[in-house]
Amino acid sequence: MSDEEKHASFDEKQAQFTNDAHVSKLTATPEEEKRLVRKLDRRILPITCLLYLFAYLDRTNLGNARLQGLVQENLHGDPTGVLFDWVNSAFFFSYIICQVPATVVSKLFPPSYWVAGAAIGWGICSTLMATTFNFGSLIAARVGLGVFEAGFGPAIPLYFSFFYTRAEMGLRMAYWFGFAAVAGAFGGLIAFGVQNVGYGPYLTGIGGEWDWKVLFLIEGIPAILLGVLTCFALPNRPESTRYLNAREREIALERMNRGTSSDVGAVINKGELLPLSS
Repeated sequence: MSDEEKHASFDEKQAQFTNDAHVSKLTATPEEEKRLVRKLDRRILPITCLLYLFAYLDRTNLGNARLQGLVQENLHGDPTGVLFDWVNSAFFFSYIICQVPATVVSKLFPPSYWVAGAAIGWGICSTLMATTFNFGSLIAARVGLGVFEAGFGPAIPLYFSFFYTRAEMGLRMAYWFGFAAVAGAFGGLIAFGVQNVGYGPYLTGIGGEWDWKVLFLIEGIPAILLGVLTCFALPNRPESTRYLNAREREIALERMNRGTSSDVGAVINKGELLPLSS
């Protein structure tokens, strides 16, 4: 074997050794993965679950407000119930229409900013429900509520996929969805407390004249405050978040693309636009 062949063989072995060492460095040990998952759970789950609790409260509090005089003051009693049904349905019109485009566009923004903006937006819409005075204003507030919640709910599974593997997603989604039941329990208790305290002049068979307005304020303002907190506390994508150190970011990126097609970052792929054009 000539000197050139020996030198080439040595370079190949050295390159292979370097590559094996790099792969070994990127491959996380089970203990490292467990520590990373626990760290992510401590930050991501409390924020997203609380956001879903307030999102569900704000979309379902209309029924409690109806029992506290909303219909009598804003819809002239609505003896047939048709006007109230339209107000209730307005949320779902905008929510369904905006779900897909909002989820696709959310990839272009840091998750903390996107989720925070959605929470602040629906919190403002819910709070503004306390200022409504007729059918049109109620419809406008409910449509806005649907638009902003459409940017939150469907984006959370996408956000979870940045940090959790497919095997881990199910349990986290169960925790997240479970807070809808918690919201259902708390919503009735909050409405009961507001009605028993009584705000404004007493109305026979209803309670305080301003009870339904206070209800919207109590359930809308916390979403705004939590949205502001989310902007600073929710981790962004694995490659850019400051919540993880360099080694944890490497492990998170490897986990994100494990068993799935490689994620290429905050861009929109052509295939993701096909549902919008069909």
